[in-house]
Amino acid sequence: MTRSTVRSAGDAIARSLRAVAAAFLVVIVALDVANVFGRYLLSAPISWAEEVMLFLMIGAVFVMLAPVSWDGAHVRMDILVRSLPGAVRRVVEVLADLVSFSVTALLAYASVPVIVKLVEFEQRSHATGLPMALPQGSVPLGLGLAALALAARRLSGRAAAADGKHGLL
Repeated sequence: MTRSTVRSAGDAIARSLRAVAAAFLVVIVALDVANVFGRYLLSAPISWAEEVMLFLMIGAVFVMLAPVSWDGAHVRMDILVRSLPGAVRRVVEVLADLVSFSVTALLAYASVPVIVKLVEFEQRSHATGLPMALPQGSVPLGLGLAALALAARRLSGRAAAADGKHGLL
């Protein structure tokens, strides 16, 4: 696979995941509006709305890990790194990506057995009866995709967002 192919695929996957997260947020807003309408105007709230909105918010956060990792746009304190000479800065950025990759991959790997146990025990949510493995599965999925995005970004030669628009400083 060439660098441009990896970049094109990474960009397309990141766009798709952003659309999924945006759809989750739109559903959250629609559910919240419907629940407020039902609660205060009809005295009939949607009993499962809060739980579904929580699950969708968790899903949106973990789905967005990969696009943020692909863009290298995590919030970071990089004033010191940006003041380093170019070669040293690149080494520090590679090390930061290696640490990020290691942590996300390890957490994804460690969280899979939890999901397996949820499936084995057939644990379901209280309000919706939804299998808990579905919303909780967004954790290893998001972390795994973030690890892949970090690796793909490095392989594609795509630099992290270094213009300061994503960092705190």
